[in-house]
Amino acid sequence: MGKVRDWNQEKLEAWQRLWEDLEIGYLDTDILDVLVEFFLRPKAFTKSSCSGRITVIDADYPWSKEETATIFKKHEPVKSVEIERLLKVPRSTRLWLSVQGPIYHVYVRDFEEAKVILEAAREAGFKHSGIMVLGYPMLVELRTGVRADILLADKQEVLIKEERIEDIVSIANDVLAQAKERNRRLLRALRERRPQELWQPAREKAKQLGLL
Repeated sequence: MGKVRDWNQEKLEAWQRLWEDLEIGYLDTDILDVLVEFFLRPKAFTKSSCSGRITVIDADYPWSKEETATIFKKHEPVKSVEIERLLKVPRSTRLWLSVQGPIYHVYVRDFEEAKVILEAAREAGFKHSGIMVLGYPMLVELRTGVRADILLADKQEVLIKEERIEDIVSIANDVLAQAKERNRRLLRALRERRPQELWQPAREKAKQLGLL
């Protein structure tokens, strides 16, 4: 009984935190329906998910973890003027425009649930997905292969011509749109695999939001 109680408590706390994050503006609202869909499943819930984003980072390489400064972040399409403004700011190393696809951290109760989640994810284009932690609960990470990294400047000078900024921004926004489309595909795949019995707190909220 201990595991059941721990699971229920952990899921309830994650559910409450979801709505707290929404209230303070921390949640990516365009994937709220996807997150609720995960919570509807009795054997799954999510934490720390991202709908896809465009960032500008000051780092040697776009995948660097250490000595990296994120100077701009947006989960929506960007404008040329926003990038032009950043190019005028002093930088320590290289300036990268990076587009990253959505990421979901899904906690599941057993391998059976992990298998269903991964099946839905891969059908939706989250090809870089897998079980990250085998503990209780298990952690399944869902990732797409959608990404773009564009070098804007090094420490000495801007490396792109001013007249090309609009083209680069257009490409970045197009990649972001492709990333966001994976969220819609994931929602469809999850709904096709929706269990008959739903987690009651999420069921009631989903009805209020018109998601059921």
